[in-house]
Amino acid sequence: MRADSQDLQIKLTVTQDEHPELHRVLQAIVEPRRRTRRLKDLAATGLLLERAGGIAVSAAQPAPSAAGQAAGDLGDALSVALWEDKAG
Repeated sequence: MRADSQDLQIKLTVTQDEHPELHRVLQAIVEPRRRTRRLKDLAATGLLLERAGGIAVSAAQPAPSAAGQAAGDLGDALSVALWEDKAG
């Protein structure tokens, strides 16, 4: 990579132990370019939500309650469904 390049290259490992839902969703996408595109979409959406104050993301954050987990699962399912429609 050239020194004046504005591109950012990241090598990322998503483990099943640390992020089981993210791992499951990304692993289900067979084509590497689609998987990368999905991860970029998730990162961009997360950044927008964080900036809007919609969520607080922290590795030290306590586990959600059962009710909160159910709502999160619904949001994850909706997110996956909407993205799959766009990806075509």
